[in-house]
Amino acid sequence: MNLKFLVISLAIIALLVPESDAFWSRRRRRRRRRRPKPPPGPSQHCRNQVNLYSVIRGNNLHQLARVWAPAVKLAQGETWKPSSVDFFLRHVNVVGGPNPQPLRPNNLPTCNRNCYLKSKGRLNCASCTNLPFLHGEHPSKVPVYTTIVKKGSEIQFVYRFFFPYNRGKRVCVGLHGGGRCPCPKTPWGCPCPRIYCVGGYSTFGQHVGDWEHMKIVFRNNRLHSMFLSTHNSAITNKHAGTFLWNGLTFQKGHKKLKLEGCTHGVAYAALGSHGFWPNVGNHVYKNLPNGEKLVDKCSHGEAWNTWNTLKIVDQKPRGQYTGDFKFLNFNGRWGNRERGCGLAKKVLNVCILEHGPQRS
Repeated sequence: MNLKFLVISLAIIALLVPESDAFWSRRRRRRRRRRPKPPPGPSQHCRNQVNLYSVIRGNNLHQLARVWAPAVKLAQGETWKPSSVDFFLRHVNVVGGPNPQPLRPNNLPTCNRNCYLKSKGRLNCASCTNLPFLHGEHPSKVPVYTTIVKKGSEIQFVYRFFFPYNRGKRVCVGLHGGGRCPCPKTPWGCPCPRIYCVGGYSTFGQHVGDWEHMKIVFRNNRLHSMFLSTHNSAITNKHAGTFLWNGLTFQKGHKKLKLEGCTHGVAYAALGSHGFWPNVGNHVYKNLPNGEKLVDKCSHGEAWNTWNTLKIVDQKPRGQYTGDFKFLNFNGRWGNRERGCGLAKKVLNVCILEHGPQRS
């Protein structure tokens, strides 16, 4: 009986499985076609561009600053857009020092570190955003303030980006449950509401005025690296920071920056807070004591082609900038004083509204 069954089974298999070489050849070809193709390498045009502009030749620094200026991608749905310094100064006053009117980049006083810029209109609360100018301008109109810095064997192009407002993070101010199920699970899942936060949520860490920056570095007259600034933490130091030039793109570990137009490294600005990251996604940059996480959300939103709006100046000692760059002399804070610093300051060491930043 078993022998008969075996014979019948082999006969069925023989009928079902084709024997022809043509059949198996077609199968192998189909499998080969399914394999993903490696991404194409740079075109000959891009190779020529890189070879031409990856070395400093004579006095071509302004040209190189434009050629290697970053391609910034704002996040999808970004409402806190960049602006010119001139736009921002129309809506603020100097507190603690001379306050010329109208306030402009070429008459902003040097002041001292106790000065600060305060919005002319009042914010209704520490987390309120009732002042329209905080939303900034369309990126195509916004200058990128670029300083050429010479340090020994290095020449750096420091690109500074200004935003009228930095939106903080919505976090749990009590015990963060992380979606834990507080009762025994059933085959159909959690039968009762999951615990995400005991104590409620609030938004912390916003501030009026926001400076961000990136750098392109040439060392010994050759292209060396690109630096992306973001929050200072062990996590961000690992995933952002300095990307070295490898001859084709900027790379840090296994991460490589995309290039746009052959030479413009792509950086993604986090939603609301504007720190720069090398790729899209949700980036955890800090773990809080209560189990909550601070996350930067990056996506492929509105493009900011910075090379079209650069304003370039050679670095000078602070106090010696003139004309439209005189604002770089300002020593004070670029935004309102802190508010809402009760329990938040004790628990998270941060206020609902933080001091405006001081430009580095």
